[in-house]
Amino acid sequence: MAKKSNHILVADDDPIYRGIAQETLEAAGHKVTIACDGGEALTLLAGGTFDAAIIDLTMPVADGITVIQKLRQGSLNATIPVVVITGHDDAQAVERAYEAGATSFLTKPLNWILFTPHIEFVLRSGQTEKELREASATAAFLSDTKSQVMSALAQEFQTPIKTIFGFAELFQKEVYGPLSPPAYKDMMGDISRSANTLNAALLKVMDFGRTLTETLALNTEAVKLREAVLDAVSALQPVAQRRNIRLLTDCTIGEDAMLYADRALLNQALRGVIDNAIRMSSPGVEIDISASLTADGGLSLTVGDQGPAYGQDFLREINNQRRAAPVHTAHQQSNGVSVKIAKVLAEAHKGQLTVTSDTMRGNEVRLTIPKTKPPLKATGNGTGISIEPPQSDAAQSTPDVNSVARLARISAELALDQRLKDRLAVNTSTLKAAGRSGGSL
Repeated sequence: MAKKSNHILVADDDPIYRGIAQETLEAAGHKVTIACDGGEALTLLAGGTFDAAIIDLTMPVADGITVIQKLRQGSLNATIPVVVITGHDDAQAVERAYEAGATSFLTKPLNWILFTPHIEFVLRSGQTEKELREASATAAFLSDTKSQVMSALAQEFQTPIKTIFGFAELFQKEVYGPLSPPAYKDMMGDISRSANTLNAALLKVMDFGRTLTETLALNTEAVKLREAVLDAVSALQPVAQRRNIRLLTDCTIGEDAMLYADRALLNQALRGVIDNAIRMSSPGVEIDISASLTADGGLSLTVGDQGPAYGQDFLREINNQRRAAPVHTAHQQSNGVSVKIAKVLAEAHKGQLTVTSDTMRGNEVRLTIPKTKPPLKATGNGTGISIEPPQSDAAQSTPDVNSVARLARISAELALDQRLKDRLAVNTSTLKAAGRSGGSL
């Protein structure tokens, strides 16, 4: 895997200091871009991304303080570490630089022996701060997502619970004849009441989840695509190695390719797709990871594994096809969650996620995010973008109501019991009303 290269901006009007700094940093393996004055520094900072900036406080066109202030005001490099260079022992200048957003400072004449170690220390500190920001954003996303997951799981349980409840009613009413011994009838009554209680609790969970998560907030910034992909792969290498799985990465994205996205949520989506492939695969196999640019300059990530094929119901749900009656398997429940979350995150970025699955060729998950997006509605505080979450198929239809109605017809026809028919008709009407209003039983 290619080693990440730090890109550093050196802005200084002194050609000697500027040249020595460039040569010293490049000898240490860093990529360096130079600016001869503050105006050129502002132009470079507005047009590209850097991992750190070294800025002289005294420069023509725009001084170092001005450069730092404009850099911190929402530019592409608003969060990078900034080392200021001052040519005199001026405590007030250093204090103003810190107030403007400087990270560290050095004084001229520079100690070139300590120059590179100091810059690398600042780079490591900046990387740690970046990881903490991303971890915080990811934690916030997971906090928002957990109620959605709870609601989704509650909906997944609705059909089997209603089926248990319906057939327990059939047994309790002895539709097919008397139960023997009679104690079974009491047991069926307990099963029916338990299913009804569990269903009511799950409906409350669904309502609670909908209340907590009305929107998904995106804090967009310029993200280096190659860096994002390689970071996601690198983070999951230990997991793959523990299972003796090789991650074969083919990333043809250039170092300067960028798109605007929520860095933490994009990282979560990339890791989710790769982590799912690792979990799907048997020990000792290889996983193919291919990352490239789309025709419009967006991101295309394809991950292939040789794990067991996905079920058709899962594929229809992920690929936005019309769903048949849900078919639940342990395989889908244990391995599909991260793909579903990645799909939500891709769609939040106006992208998409699709899955192909074959018993012979294995599984392939493809995630694409476009380069450009239509304007999104900003949140009230101006710090992010909010998107209405897409409605799930379960929210758009009422398969549970249809299932209970079917049971009502079958039981009534078989039993020829008018009292049973009337009772189930009332239950079905109540269920339909609850489904329309989003309430609980």
